Amino acid sequence: MSNYNVAFSGLDNVSHAIDTVSNNIANANTVGYKAGQWVFADQFMKAASSTDVARAGMGAQNLSVRRPMIQGTLTTSANPLDLAISGKGMFRLLSPSGISTDVGTSRVDPSALYYTRNGQFSVNKEGYIVNENGMYLTGYQTTVDGTLTDDIYGPGNKAGRIMMPEANLVGNKTTKSSLSAILDSTENAFTQSGGIQFDPRQSTFNHKTTQTIFDNEGNPHTLEVYYRRVEDGILTIKANADGYAYTPSQSALPNTGQATQVVLNAKSVLRVDTAPAINGLATSDTTNATALTINNLTVSGGVATVPQTGMRIFVNGVDTGAKVVAPTTASSITSSSAITVPKGAQVSFYPETAYTAAATANSASLTFTNASTIAPAAGMHIYLNGVDTGATISSVTLPAGGVTTTTVTASTSVSVTNGDKVSFSMPLNMTMITPDGTEITVQGNSNQPGGGQSLTTTKAHVEVFASVDGRFFNRDDAPNNYASKSITSNTGNSLGYTAVAELMFIGGKNLDALVPDPQSGNPTFSTKTMLTTNFQNAAGGLSNLVFDLDLTNTSLQSSAFQMTQSVQNGQPMSKLTDVTVDSQGRIAGVYGNGKVRYAGQIALVHFDAFEQLAPVGKNAFSATVASGTEDSAEGVLVGHPGTGEFGEIKSQALESSNVDLSSELVRLMILQRTYSANSQSMKAVDQVMRDTLQMIS
Repeated sequence: MSNYNVAFSGLDNVSHAIDTVSNNIANANTVGYKAGQWVFADQFMKAASSTDVARAGMGAQNLSVRRPMIQGTLTTSANPLDLAISGKGMFRLLSPSGISTDVGTSRVDPSALYYTRNGQFSVNKEGYIVNENGMYLTGYQTTVDGTLTDDIYGPGNKAGRIMMPEANLVGNKTTKSSLSAILDSTENAFTQSGGIQFDPRQSTFNHKTTQTIFDNEGNPHTLEVYYRRVEDGILTIKANADGYAYTPSQSALPNTGQATQVVLNAKSVLRVDTAPAINGLATSDTTNATALTINNLTVSGGVATVPQTGMRIFVNGVDTGAKVVAPTTASSITSSSAITVPKGAQVSFYPETAYTAAATANSASLTFTNASTIAPAAGMHIYLNGVDTGATISSVTLPAGGVTTTTVTASTSVSVTNGDKVSFSMPLNMTMITPDGTEITVQGNSNQPGGGQSLTTTKAHVEVFASVDGRFFNRDDAPNNYASKSITSNTGNSLGYTAVAELMFIGGKNLDALVPDPQSGNPTFSTKTMLTTNFQNAAGGLSNLVFDLDLTNTSLQSSAFQMTQSVQNGQPMSKLTDVTVDSQGRIAGVYGNGKVRYAGQIALVHFDAFEQLAPVGKNAFSATVASGTEDSAEGVLVGHPGTGEFGEIKSQALESSNVDLSSELVRLMILQRTYSANSQSMKAVDQVMRDTLQMIS
């Protein structure tokens, strides 16, 4: 009877193999179909010894149908939601039965998850992307504002389902406006002496730009910004131990902490550009001493010029803080304090006068006791106890007839006390070079690091006026139409126009934004002002609009006026014009205003044991214990398309079946012959059995 079993097993397995081949041929046009291959195995009867080479075989047995993950040909499609995977990975689908009805629950039943290579998708009535069987395409979710996340189970009860982008993008009001421009430094400035007031109807400004902004109902409004260059001013930079600090503009806002000053790097170098009164070279090394030997002093009329008492001593271009004291000769110099001078160093001398003040109240006429052989001169700066008062000498009355006092007239009143140390010095022209290479022309009494001395530089000054729909801030309906910054205009304006911001420039750069924060890289200060206004809406009510006007990246150059940036974050309502899916599986809606908003990102799943997935029909597979599941995480990866092992997504494309018809037809013919041969075995067994029965009977 075993002969029957052998022959029958052959017929049965070949029959199943024919079913497999027939199924392959039937699905030759099924998108994403993976051809099955019937796996045969022989089997043997039991024997006393498993090593008996003479054991009779018991026919064939079926092991499985394997489906190698061989990618099919990618073909183009007109449907933007027809998707193909170029490389590894499968689409992750969710059956409607797996969605929990519990409020706030986003997790799903693992048995409701399915996987496919068929990328034929469409949109259901709820707006979700589904396949032809109503299974939901799943992926990474977005936040409320359309930002992609790495979370499949996002907020709400989407359970990882991806919705199509909204048909209409709701408008939102402008809260930030950034205007960056290159202002022409060759334009004339409007000076106080000219008395020309700002008037937008006249040529009383240098440049103008416009920008469309939006209120909270998405209605457009026109913002107009006027730039008006006025008189230059003086910026005072304090040389502190931790850096060179100055006060930013009135429109400056700190970006980090509660900073009140801009601080240039303490490693900035002050290069003296003013030629010294006397130059020489150190003849020998002098280490922390007061006696200096100098040669090659500047020669006048064949005679070396002798440094005078009170002159400041610079070594290799750096102020030592020491001064010349008597007696002096052409080569032997005594300094007021010990200094170190290496042999061959360049020693320079700059004039300065030292006095002791008599008792003088807040006055411009000052009397001093002479303590220097160098006479003060008009234009010299007046320093009180080492600090620049900001006043300069207008005129000088020198001592005469044995009188030991000198009287000077200051440009502004100075308050001194009897016994104060007063010095007069012509300011040095210097260039401050910051570590990033920025150069700033400054004037000061010394280039010693720190020390508290004051440096001055010229700052260009630009006033900014603004209006929305022709209504000027701080002027038209001012209580409801105003700027957060109160800027005092350079020229008083009887017409009522008031600047909303001011811009200050040194070396053509915005002095607020000159120093970046070391951690963020953003400027320590922003030139920013908050503007508030309102409008009457269609319903007769008022719509408020409050936004920040950021002018930080504006510069002043010898160039024609040009806008380098004009952006704002408001937008009107806009309709969806297109839906795109990129190679990373990001599904984006493109709207009429040019905005792009993501609806989600497709998640792909890769199984190391793909052939162990269970086919469930409708182009879908389910995970098994042998294939691994997402929860087990062993041999299963869930990730983003185009990263790691995952292939890229091809939009408007489909993956064809990997069935090779010619091979399947050849295999079918072979199986037909095999089936016939097995039937012959069955006939032979049947004939033998009949003959045996006839012999017995």
